[in-house]
Amino acid sequence: MGFIGVGNLQIKIKSRFDVGRDDYMLHYMLQKVLSFNLFDLNHNNEQEDVFDFIMFMFPYFLKTALRQGVYREYQNYRHNDANLKGTIDLGRHIAKNVPFAGKIAYSTREYSRDNNMTELIRHTIEFMKTKKYGQAVLNIDRETVENVKTIVEHTPMYNKSEQRCVISSNLRAKTHPFYTAYRPLQTLCLQILRMEEVKYGESDDEICGILFDGAWLWEEYVNSILCNLGFIHPQNKLHKGGIYLFDDHSGIRYPDFYKEDMVLDAKYKRLGGYDKVSKVDSNDIHQVITYMNSLRVRKGGFVAPLEQKQNKIPTSRLKDSTSTLSIFGIEISKVASSYAAFCEHMKELERTFVNSLNALS
Repeated sequence: MGFIGVGNLQIKIKSRFDVGRDDYMLHYMLQKVLSFNLFDLNHNNEQEDVFDFIMFMFPYFLKTALRQGVYREYQNYRHNDANLKGTIDLGRHIAKNVPFAGKIAYSTREYSRDNNMTELIRHTIEFMKTKKYGQAVLNIDRETVENVKTIVEHTPMYNKSEQRCVISSNLRAKTHPFYTAYRPLQTLCLQILRMEEVKYGESDDEICGILFDGAWLWEEYVNSILCNLGFIHPQNKLHKGGIYLFDDHSGIRYPDFYKEDMVLDAKYKRLGGYDKVSKVDSNDIHQVITYMNSLRVRKGGFVAPLEQKQNKIPTSRLKDSTSTLSIFGIEISKVASSYAAFCEHMKELERTFVNSLNALS
């Protein structure tokens, strides 16, 4: 899902569960997952600025990176004072301190939070403050405000005139065994600062745009609801939160969601019309049963978008067992009078979904 443009032609790839021409569902999931607010955008505008849209992803990537801590790396500093604590730079000392006036020119190598990476983020923040939506994006929520404040506090050497130099020093991607989340943030910052579009081709009719994996977006949207209910959401790409199928800690698997009494699998598919769990794809069923067996829980199910209200939750009991599999759903609002109305109705439908989970707990 997303936006693609070629010259004056713009194409919107909507969610298959959206109604009408407005892509409210895509925007709503992005708002929930990436923590940005789209109320001020004109959703009927076919000339929507895709490149301003890139800035809306900045808070999400900044939050993800700072959860690993403020990026630190060794930096070389040149000093000229009386507090000698490094290697004397003889040539520079002679050039600057003859006749001797009590100062010594020396260099130090320190593990610092003020470095090329944090300076790149700081320049991006200052750049965004000058843009139409930038200031609003940087103040979207309390965590983003605190994250911006953290970067500002740790970049005392920031100098607006050094932006080109900072960009040049970040053209090579940072590969750090711990600060892994900073690499996508570095790429995003460079795109913002260089006003890059995501392009393909070298002609005047370059293709540009932003696309999101609908299945991933649905899973992360469901997580924004389930995280408040005690569910664990493993991250297979980061190798976090997995479970093991065997006693020797081999056969690692990553369920979408699980807790002490339930396993759930997010499916961006039309499952709402199924009256029996057995109609779900067999591989999906086998997968959830495997997770249930490994975690020794009796309840499992699928979470899918619904195109109409679910009168009854389809539930099937496994043969010769007390365990059950169910199809849960989040109904997608058909209220399209405005984006604000859509959001309010979705909150009600999410509460209905939570109640359906609690009813089987």
